[in-house]
Amino acid sequence: MRTLGMGQRHGYAGEMTDRVLRNSDPGDPEAAVHAELTTRLSELRRQPRLDAVVEASRAAVLVSVPRLRSVHARLTRNSTGDGRGASRARWGARDTATVAALLLGLLAAGLVLPSPRNGRPALGVDEAAAWVGLSAIASASIFWLLERGRLTSFLLGAHTRGAARLYVVLGVVWTLVFAYMVGNWDEVDRFEPARATLGLVLLGIAVAGITALAVVARRRDRVALADPVTAAKDEWGHSEADADPLRQWWAALPSKLTPAERLAADRSYGATIDVLEREGVLRARDARRLRRKNAAAVWRGDAG
Repeated sequence: MRTLGMGQRHGYAGEMTDRVLRNSDPGDPEAAVHAELTTRLSELRRQPRLDAVVEASRAAVLVSVPRLRSVHARLTRNSTGDGRGASRARWGARDTATVAALLLGLLAAGLVLPSPRNGRPALGVDEAAAWVGLSAIASASIFWLLERGRLTSFLLGAHTRGAARLYVVLGVVWTLVFAYMVGNWDEVDRFEPARATLGLVLLGIAVAGITALAVVARRRDRVALADPVTAAKDEWGHSEADADPLRQWWAALPSKLTPAERLAADRSYGATIDVLEREGVLRARDARRLRRKNAAAVWRGDAG
């Protein structure tokens, strides 16, 4: 489901709360739901269908269970789109460069090591050595250049605890490639060994460089993880502190309702689907599917 930006969502929720307060009718909850959603049709039609279902169903709950309005209004005021969640690691240019560096590092091995399928290498040592060395040294150089800003990156940030391990793996692979090339040096033209020798030297430098980088990365990660905020993050860069209070409130809503309120809330969800289908916001097949869906999942934000 395509989600709205946090600022847009909260602004929209604030407007919705105001209208709920004006239009609800405690004497006839279902009629109040119909009246409220009818006034919101132009806004709902401008949204993706599933977003419209979530927002409309939430508005209907606020109409059907009036005591929730004040809590919702307070959370809407206090919840911002640029709060703690902005500290999450997100994919960026550094991560794209990281993938490119990794592919180059693997290419260095793929060019010369025998294939597991047929036991033959893509190129002989004489032809491959220079390209192997260039690929490995380019990979190691990119990783070194990225190290300054790596701690907050998505793929290899300190929260992943994996940068040093990746560098060690590459170092081991390149060492195996180095040993293979030395062991098959008889394939090199002895009258023109310069290119192959240069490739072997570059590969050796790359092995030393990536090994040193593994040590540096391990030390920097240890220091970064001493910060409780970083240590609390999982491998995707998320932590409990990142959660939006308003979203958490909607997710926990069913547990906050009395049995009578839950019945009224469920009826409001059915009324929501009826209005959206009748007004053409939802197609008939989508409405049938959503009527079978648990209302609590939709309040949580999952209308898919």
